[in-house]
Amino acid sequence: MKLHNAVASLFLAVGLSCAQSDVTAVFHANKGNIEKAFDGIMKHDIKKAGFEIMKANTHIENFYYEKFKERGVEMISFYDIIDKKAIRPLLLKNPDFGAFTPFNFLVYKTLDKKNDDYTWYGHLAPEMMLDIIGEKDPANRKVFTEMVAGLDKVVEETLKPEKTHVYKRQHPLPEKTLTKLVKTFEKPDDLEEFIEDFVMEHDGAFTKHNFIIAGFIDLKFEYGDMDLEFDKYDAYWVSLLCHFEFSNSIFNRGMPQAGMFAPCSIYFYIPKDKNEIHVGYSGVNNWISGLEFKDPKRIEYMRKIDAEVVETFKELGFKPEN
Repeated sequence: MKLHNAVASLFLAVGLSCAQSDVTAVFHANKGNIEKAFDGIMKHDIKKAGFEIMKANTHIENFYYEKFKERGVEMISFYDIIDKKAIRPLLLKNPDFGAFTPFNFLVYKTLDKKNDDYTWYGHLAPEMMLDIIGEKDPANRKVFTEMVAGLDKVVEETLKPEKTHVYKRQHPLPEKTLTKLVKTFEKPDDLEEFIEDFVMEHDGAFTKHNFIIAGFIDLKFEYGDMDLEFDKYDAYWVSLLCHFEFSNSIFNRGMPQAGMFAPCSIYFYIPKDKNEIHVGYSGVNNWISGLEFKDPKRIEYMRKIDAEVVETFKELGFKPEN
């Protein structure tokens, strides 16, 4: 009972700290390898909070070993999750919420069984996500943080974590947290066909640059299927972008916790009656600030890959938004 009270007090302290703007993330841990229990929670229990898995990319350590012959973690998995009903009003008010629709719930375990025989799990703090997208409206921030808090409550009550670690920033986020570009196009006879062709062209262009598409959701279609209004946009979709060499160089080499930022949710939307495709995503400078990256060579490489994303979009006809 004393242990339970102590843990409860710790959660309260952590919850209070999460309201501070310098918190990047709060991660919890349980002894041993709890991947099966965690997987069950992601597939079933999070539904109690209105969430569902959009895409589960599990046991990525096996891909790293197969491709690079490196084994830096015992296990690492990415659960990209979404509460479609709760996020819809926020997307209608601010399309930049797409940068975290879905957002990633990360779970990993290191190889250090002597000093760290725990499974760690968590995600970016809601305040961090809100600061990255530049959301200022107090009401919108409250809705989003309460949505995430409901999810965290289910996970914590089910797993009853034994350890907690709070990642705090010592430096502010970069001045430019989102990369945003736009492409104009001539009005097509069939918009749906135009979008399908564009998505294929987009995926092919990024594949040529050694990126992979780790997930996809057409939110305009989803809300139409749910009979929910989403008329502000003629189209709205999110593509999850991943670069195995990039992720291996970080997650599989000493910083698995940085997986909280991945895969990158790149959101696309066409405003109603406008011939413009807008695209946006959270850049790697948020990673660098959020987790205090120090190695100059690693930072240089991260920024190189980030710049390659921009260049690929330029090849597709996009220009930076003013």
